[in-house]
Amino acid sequence: MRRVASHYVYWNGLLRMHYVELDDEGRLAGVYPLEGEIAGTEFYDGILFPVGKVGEAFPVGEIKIPWRWDKLFRQKEPGFDACRELGLPQAAAIGETACLLLLGGISLATAKFGADDSRSDGYIQRL
Repeated sequence: MRRVASHYVYWNGLLRMHYVELDDEGRLAGVYPLEGEIAGTEFYDGILFPVGKVGEAFPVGEIKIPWRWDKLFRQKEPGFDACRELGLPQAAAIGETACLLLLGGISLATAKFGADDSRSDGYIQRL
């Protein structure tokens, strides 16, 4: 069992302080609120995306985050998918083999409260 937590997890919407649980075969077991420390949990700064196995072939590295990306993650429209908007693979379903991608180098708090226009260069890392 592998548990990976982050400040934010994007899975069917943006979830703050959650963790992703993968079984021993790398299948997505669930996404749960992080309510306290759990032994053996990996923690990363950024936005964690549990995506389908195709994510193993996704080119990692620097990525240009769209203008006003803070609003991008707060969309509530039916069918909206931030993975698609950022060009990432589709989110993994429960029981599906998953790959974990981390969008780092950005801060939602900075975008929300900063004086800039939320343009940012981030990076994608495969965990």
